[in-house]
Amino acid sequence: MPPPLQAPDYKYVTEECLREWKGQSAAAFRIPDPVPMPRFLYELCWATVLGDLSPHKCRAALDSVVFAEEAWQEDSGSVLADIVAHLGQDITISGEYRNRLVKMTKSFVESSLIAPRLLQERCEEEFLWEVEQSKSKGQDLKAKEVRVNTRLLYQQTKFNLLREESEGYAKLVTLLCQVGSDLACQNASSATISIIKSLIGHFDLDPNRVFDIVLECFELYPDNSIFYQLIPLFPKSHAAKILGFKFQYYQQLDVNIPVPSGLFRIAALLVKSGLIDLDNLYAHLLPNDDEAFEHFGSFVSRKIDEV
Repeated sequence: MPPPLQAPDYKYVTEECLREWKGQSAAAFRIPDPVPMPRFLYELCWATVLGDLSPHKCRAALDSVVFAEEAWQEDSGSVLADIVAHLGQDITISGEYRNRLVKMTKSFVESSLIAPRLLQERCEEEFLWEVEQSKSKGQDLKAKEVRVNTRLLYQQTKFNLLREESEGYAKLVTLLCQVGSDLACQNASSATISIIKSLIGHFDLDPNRVFDIVLECFELYPDNSIFYQLIPLFPKSHAAKILGFKFQYYQQLDVNIPVPSGLFRIAALLVKSGLIDLDNLYAHLLPNDDEAFEHFGSFVSRKIDEV
């Protein structure tokens, strides 16, 4: 026999209410004054766990009240899920009390008072197994959760690099050059986009490297509007970074090649079309703000001295 639980102080779930809900006239009984929803639901769940009220009578109890928070009327399922999750973690609720908690939770789900997904979001694995909201036992579900989190957060996706597998990149360059050089083809057909996606998937191409190749071809054929339909396939934030890295390459001290005019042109076209944000690209350009102001100051001073 589990030790007796310390019940909360009942303010709204009174003995009179419990007596009415258990009786034959439960459907006609109404609590006269509005009650705060979170507190009422908390007391109702405790009364059920302690055995003062049958889980099947909870619907009658809820029908007999009007909540003070009208905006929360539709959130009762969420509040109930929070309360159930809290009670499910209470180690003092064991034995017969635990059985009542499980029956109450099942009743809430069966009567659509709580959506199953809310329980799956907030309850522990062992409790989900007890209330039949999980097909896996607690330990198995926990292990599966660890594997999924590891795969999502820590596992790195390995792509084929250009120096390792050139066939996919060669096919991509050929396709883009064929499409780009055909000025009569100004619209990217769904077939072209599908082929590009298939090449990425089949050859495990690095999406960032693919986007870099798209920019290279766009630089060669800036008058073909088909690239405006291809570039949105890639994340907008990545587009500015990759374009910025291309500018940074020419800004290195050991690179004596000037920045190609075509790179400036496609950058301007992409900013104008809204495919990248100027603020995101600006961070990759030289000179930085301090150097620019210093250069401007020296330029102004020199002009003043000349005058």
